[in-house]
Amino acid sequence: MVCRHPQTSTKALQQHVTRKIPRAVARIKASLQGHLCLGNLDAVRDWGYAPECVDAMWRMLQQDKPTDYVVATGVAATVREFVESSFTRAGLDWNDHVRHDAKHERPSEVHALVGDAANGPPDPSPFRVRTFDLS
Repeated sequence: MVCRHPQTSTKALQQHVTRKIPRAVARIKASLQGHLCLGNLDAVRDWGYAPECVDAMWRMLQQDKPTDYVVATGVAATVREFVESSFTRAGLDWNDHVRHDAKHERPSEVHALVGDAANGPPDPSPFRVRTFDLS
């Protein structure tokens, strides 16, 4: 069994927050958009990268004996931190451009989706964990 935590990819839908935020930052920087509307900025996520998740699943399938694994980075960060980091990298103050809009909140929001990577796939050495810079 594989327990997979939220992953992101360049192929994610435009409304997915990991695509929506960087796209809005670029559009705001280029003066094509004024602000970004988001829901729960305090939601905590384990921001993994989908291709690395697939690599981990492939390595699991190469094992002689089946077992349970958790595919996760184990690194927790809020949507707010993701927003702040994205705007900071573009030289913008996120407080000037981000608006809270309750219509973007999920009715059954899970506050924290963070995996325990301790029981990850075998041979984790090639498994890079991409995180975003929170500084």
